[in-house]
Amino acid sequence: MQHEKARKIIKKILETNVRFEGHFNKCFDNLKETQQEELIEWIKECKEYKINPIQSKKDRNIIGFVKRIGSNLRAILTKEKEGYFIVLFLDKHKYYETEIERIGF
Repeated sequence: MQHEKARKIIKKILETNVRFEGHFNKCFDNLKETQQEELIEWIKECKEYKINPIQSKKDRNIIGFVKRIGSNLRAILTKEKEGYFIVLFLDKHKYYETEIERIGF
């Protein structure tokens, strides 16, 4: 599946105009099909709160979900505590560390 189709599916699942950050397109396109399906299933589970969120230390109104994909990729899905999903970040581990620090997780 290509990233354009995945973006549409993800927006439909989350029922919001979530932003895609990091090197989402390139990273998603380089995932194996099973990893792509796993990521989309994880997003569904986040929406249904089957995955426990973590709380931002910088902004108490922001929660997030973190997923490790393979050995080097990470996904972060952020959400307003009582609101909408905000950002789906997908990138390599070194960029993930910077993003986690910026958000306050």
